[in-house]
Amino acid sequence: MTAVLVVIAIIAYLASALIALRQLTPGKPQRQLLVTALAVIGLLAHGGLLFYLLQADQFDHLNIASSLSTVAWLLALLSTLRGNKAGSLLLRPVILLFAALSTLLLALAPVDWGANLDNKHGLVIHIVLSLVAYGVLALATLYALQLMYLNSVLKARKANVLANYLPPLLTVETYFFRLLTAGCVLLAFAIISGFAFLDNMLAQAQIHKTVLSILAFVIYAVVLIRHRWRGDRGKAVVITTVIAGFILTLAYFGSRFVKDILLS
Repeated sequence: MTAVLVVIAIIAYLASALIALRQLTPGKPQRQLLVTALAVIGLLAHGGLLFYLLQADQFDHLNIASSLSTVAWLLALLSTLRGNKAGSLLLRPVILLFAALSTLLLALAPVDWGANLDNKHGLVIHIVLSLVAYGVLALATLYALQLMYLNSVLKARKANVLANYLPPLLTVETYFFRLLTAGCVLLAFAIISGFAFLDNMLAQAQIHKTVLSILAFVIYAVVLIRHRWRGDRGKAVVITTVIAGFILTLAYFGSRFVKDILLS
């Protein structure tokens, strides 16, 4: 069962990514329906694999592979839901390739490896909120990088093979700030849930994760406030968002890497 789901998910993701990438080449036929259909198949198989493996362990453990795979699934879902709207075409191949890689890592990781979640419902709520927040903010970071690329193309004023597929700068910027706002709110709830349900948020083993998460939230909030009241945009906003994303990645996946791999 596991092997079948892994093969279906990886093949569907890779095929969808390859076709989506080929469509960015001038003269190639547009097959958006096929790209979407393959992505949906990949999502169903990937989601089924996640549920099957977690359920087989009775949802008792969470490790870096299952966390990364969950984030990748959320990114692929958000990208697929965007469909052919402006801003999604350039990012879709990258996201689908990441989802395929995360599926492979999930299949290779032991089921009973990682943090124990047995009867820790508050911890589960905190983790779910954290993963959803990270997925939304990761997508916002990708849109920020796309903004930087669009700015460089417009400033260069030169022909580009992707020119016909580049979305309007204002459209990408609007969606970026919407994602950033949603992700920031979710991250706030994730941090609050941690303090509400967990007793060790400031313990020595967790304080680095707590401090880095709060720092990332503050940076995201400052970006949004300055954009709202001072109209900040452009390269400075992109760089600041990427830095906050790196800090948030270090907060969660850095600690998971140390615990699950270096100390396992």
